[in-house]
Amino acid sequence: MLVGVTGASGHLGNVVCRVLLERGYRVRVLHRNDTTPFEGLNVERCPGDVLNVTAVDQFVSGCDYVIHAAAIISIHGDPTGIVFKTNTEGPKNIAEACIKHHVKRLIHVSSTHAVMELPFETPFDETRPYKQKGAFAYDFSKSTGEQLMLNYFRQGKLDGFVVRPSSVIGPFDFRPSEIGKALLDFYHRKIPVLPAGGYNFIDVRDISATIVNALNKGRTGEIYLLSGDYYSMKNFAGVVHEASGKKVPRLVLPFWFLKMLLPFVKWYGKLKKANPVFTIEAITALKLGHPNMVNEKAKKELEHVCRPLKESIADFYKWNKERNIIQ
Repeated sequence: MLVGVTGASGHLGNVVCRVLLERGYRVRVLHRNDTTPFEGLNVERCPGDVLNVTAVDQFVSGCDYVIHAAAIISIHGDPTGIVFKTNTEGPKNIAEACIKHHVKRLIHVSSTHAVMELPFETPFDETRPYKQKGAFAYDFSKSTGEQLMLNYFRQGKLDGFVVRPSSVIGPFDFRPSEIGKALLDFYHRKIPVLPAGGYNFIDVRDISATIVNALNKGRTGEIYLLSGDYYSMKNFAGVVHEASGKKVPRLVLPFWFLKMLLPFVKWYGKLKKANPVFTIEAITALKLGHPNMVNEKAKKELEHVCRPLKESIADFYKWNKERNIIQ
């Protein structure tokens, strides 16, 4: 069986490719310029991106299954509009091509950021209402893209469903991701204080295994929450210490104080010609990180499993040492 994977140069996408190959699938990847994450992997390469209809058509043609993991993740807004465009038009292009070429199943990778975090009093499951226009750019784009995909599935135009991962962590984080950058900063002791709040973390290998399971499991038109365990940032730092042996900060700054610092952080970023070290999107995500994301549906129907966070972080550092990124 031939499986097409978009976003294969991303953290999740390249690990999905690895799991597919391990299980004997043939893999075709849609990619732009960065091919490092799948160097050495026996994949069929298809240059292009999800906004290029011709490239998408060529990529999908002949695929038995498609996993759509491509997206632009942003904690810096959407000043050019490319975040919304990629995360909404991309899914549409992929879905239309899958219909045209009679793909057996399409799996759309969404995000827990697509839906409302509040209230905390009730479990965070697949029934949460969607975020609307006025939400942060990335969140609204993922909300819109997910709903678009579900329309195809629920109208019977295409077999497929949505998976919603929480915060992805673990090895094979080539770029690296925002979480990967934070782990490297912890290692180099560049983080002097901790932000308040926390989030739910899930190993990239566990998400990838569940997604590959989903090629032959799960129900069309459904949503599956692929979460792990919640950690406050203080507890997260404690696990970093256990996994790395590095000292970590203990002082936790409240949300109001971090928000007060934002103008100075933004100014310093401009001075250094770099993105700010934190943004309103980032600290709000931690403030609103739901402490009870439930994944019973995915466990039951997709055989979703979660390894301990310490293992994920230790393997992240081990992998970076093997690549001589850290000593």
